[in-house]
Amino acid sequence: MSATDDGVFDTLPPYLGKFGYLAESGAEGTQWKGDVSEATLRAHPQLEIHVTGHAEGEGHTQYLLHCSLSVSGVRRLDWPLQKRLRILREELHCPIKEQLSPEIYEQYFGRTPFAHKGGFPGTTARLDAWCSALAECTNARGCSPGMVAMVLNVLEAPEPRSAKDAAKSAASSVADRFRNAAQTVKTKVEQAPQQAQQKMEQAALVYAARNPQAALGMASKVAKTASMAKW
Repeated sequence: MSATDDGVFDTLPPYLGKFGYLAESGAEGTQWKGDVSEATLRAHPQLEIHVTGHAEGEGHTQYLLHCSLSVSGVRRLDWPLQKRLRILREELHCPIKEQLSPEIYEQYFGRTPFAHKGGFPGTTARLDAWCSALAECTNARGCSPGMVAMVLNVLEAPEPRSAKDAAKSAASSVADRFRNAAQTVKTKVEQAPQQAQQKMEQAALVYAARNPQAALGMASKVAKTASMAKW
C-alpha cells in the first residue's frame, strides 16, 4: 500500500512531523499546513539528493546516493545509500510521474529526463539531475505529503533522534568520559612507586657510567655497611 492510499492519512502527519514537515489530515486527505508563502517555504524542510557515482556488486550496478535534510537552515540528517536503476525507476520515477499533474511534472522535470534503461554512459549524471529536480519539487511543496513520505521511505531516511534520546546519549557520553578519567588517575597512582623506582635505577646507572671511580667507592661503602649490619 502506498503512502497515499486510504487508511494511512492519520499516520502521515506524525511520521512526517519527525522530519520537520507540517501536515494535517482532513476530509480531502492529508495536506500541508498553511498557505504557500515565502515564510512557509522557508520553514519547510529542505531535501537534497545527489547521485555521486556507481559501483558493481553481485552482478548489478548500484548507484551511490547521498541525501540530507535541513530544517530552517539547520541540517538534521545526512545519510548515504545505494539503489539499482530499476528500483529508482519503479519506486520513485514512475509513481512521481503518475501522481503529479502533467503541468507540474513538466515544470520540475521537463529539462531533466530520467535515465534510460541499460545503464548507458551518462546514466549517473542523468540520475543526479533528476534527483535534484525531485528535491526541488519536494522543497517547493510541489509534492503532496503522501508523495514526500514515499520519497523518504524509498530513500531509507533514518528517523531523527528525539531530544530525549539526544540528551540521554550526551549524558552517557559525559559519564563515560568521567569514568575513563577516573580510571586513568587510578592507574597513574598505582604505577607511581614503580615508575619512581625505575627512574632512580636509571639515574644511578647514568651516574655510574659517568663517574665510575665514585660509583665503586660508594658501592664499597654500601657493601661494608651491609657487612657490619649483618654481624
